[in-house]
Amino acid sequence: MVAPTPAPGSWSVAATVRASRALCQTFARHQLARGASRVFLFHDDPEMACDIALPGVTSTICDGGWWRRGRPEALEQRQLHNATRAKGWCGTDWILHCDIDELIWSDSPIAEVLASVPPDVGGILVRPVEAVYAAPPDEGTIFHTPHFKRFFSPAGRPRAYRDISQRVYGALWEATKYGFWGHILGKSFIRAAAPVGKMPLHGKKPDEIAGLKMRHHDDRLVLRHYDTLSLAQWKDKHLRRITGKVLVPQAGKFRARQQQLIAETLAREGEDGLDRLYLRMAVMPPELLAESLEAGFVRIIPPEPHLAAPPAMPATQ
Repeated sequence: MVAPTPAPGSWSVAATVRASRALCQTFARHQLARGASRVFLFHDDPEMACDIALPGVTSTICDGGWWRRGRPEALEQRQLHNATRAKGWCGTDWILHCDIDELIWSDSPIAEVLASVPPDVGGILVRPVEAVYAAPPDEGTIFHTPHFKRFFSPAGRPRAYRDISQRVYGALWEATKYGFWGHILGKSFIRAAAPVGKMPLHGKKPDEIAGLKMRHHDDRLVLRHYDTLSLAQWKDKHLRRITGKVLVPQAGKFRARQQQLIAETLAREGEDGLDRLYLRMAVMPPELLAESLEAGFVRIIPPEPHLAAPPAMPATQ
């Protein structure tokens, strides 16, 4: 039987997760509300696995039976494996691979944006923005912030970008990636029919595969990244990495600097020191937030109604 042709612009999402039912539910509800046909959740820790009872959501427990050739040590390799499997299953025109703390956004219906992309495009690299807070969030208010750092190319105005990001972070600036704690690379929508082999972590290389452009940009699409999460989640995520419980060898030099900063702060100042470091990383004082908005370093994206009151959520990986 020939598989039906997917509707133009239809899309799915895949994520490898170690998160509570509440966080998985929030993530899935958001993607479905934005128009996703399918949401694939691959539960990296079988003890935390849950089934999300929403139409279109598929939960897979990544236990010993899933890893027939042995569980890869690196988180990135597990993510690529799982996303590639989801690409084969999705039955949609496009599929996005992202993390549980990343929520796609657009002013326009996402299916319409994807359907309008030229046929010679096989991959769309969605630029990220990173959440910042005017006050420390708890597990119930992570997604309430309307403030997001954005990266504007230093090629056009390098001094302006450097000045505002350094002013915000001061001595911590050396541990940021152009003012970001997460990544500036973005995540990719990939055409499910494109012969790309493994799904990418960020952008697919090479730039062209089988006549398809793989690193197309469309500024109508934005990836909202909530990198610092709440204090409890932030601690759990980074301490798991510092202690080697989670291996992320491809995280890059700035993540390595952050891990070193966190480890040194914990050793020197204890838990109170970590609390203060988190506040410096996640929260902008009013005067700096106002300056960042004026400079364009921070933009406003209002929270959506389905994110108005997310339930309490423990940490992710």
